[in-house]
Amino acid sequence: MEKTGIIWTEKTWNPVTGCVKVSKGCKFCYAETIANKYKGHKAFPVGFDLQYREHKLKDPLKWKEPSLVFVNSMSDMFWDKISDDYRNKIVDIIEQTPQHEYQVLTKRPANMLKYSKYRKLPFNFWAGVTIENVKSLERLEIIKKVKSEIRFISFEPLIEELPNMDLTGIHWVITGGESGTHLWDQIIRKERGMVIYEDKKWKPDPNKIHWIRKIRDNCREYGTKFFHKQWGGSYPEAAGRMLDGETYNEMPKYPGMKTEINNEYLKSLEKQKEITFEMFQ
Repeated sequence: MEKTGIIWTEKTWNPVTGCVKVSKGCKFCYAETIANKYKGHKAFPVGFDLQYREHKLKDPLKWKEPSLVFVNSMSDMFWDKISDDYRNKIVDIIEQTPQHEYQVLTKRPANMLKYSKYRKLPFNFWAGVTIENVKSLERLEIIKKVKSEIRFISFEPLIEELPNMDLTGIHWVITGGESGTHLWDQIIRKERGMVIYEDKKWKPDPNKIHWIRKIRDNCREYGTKFFHKQWGGSYPEAAGRMLDGETYNEMPKYPGMKTEINNEYLKSLEKQKEITFEMFQ
């Protein structure tokens, strides 16, 4: 699970798998789909139920190249069901590998905040939260209280237009529309997607492009780094990832001496001819 198609990171590390849904953004959870598809196999013997994968804990100790590491892409480190004792084991490894930068994303920022008061977060621990709609905006003020060198927000899947936000103390923002085969359903696509399907092609919905543009401009106002991951469709980059004729790969920090992300999938996308959206401007 080290190599990844998640283009804002370089490796995934899953010392825990499993989760439960907490908000509307979870409805078509890719992690649940994968885990249940392979339930009973070696990687997911219990499907999407909680599994401590202690055999994976020490993996980062083996990685020689300083890397961006997304922690628990197949879970949520701050799920209530995960014990602080096991969280401590994860944070121990993060502390022991200062050459790496660890991206920890949760939909449970109150639990992250509580833990950060119990144990000081390492300097290479990035505290992130997912916000998908107006209702989940309450998570923004909670993540601001977490003492971490990097605090970030993933607006993915963005399923509703958001107002301008106070991004004080937020160092990085990721945006993205929902993806998955469920978007072939026109009703679901209209309700949750940021894309249309026209002339046998996935395209950004011209009525929703401004949702992302507004967030980008909001980031500019506060000096927050901006990364637009995708518009979405039947697969993540089905409709490309260009906004106003540009791709946005900004990062708040890189591990070691790097100045760009070393992600083979991202490199392949950058080599492809990008879809332009001038017709929507």
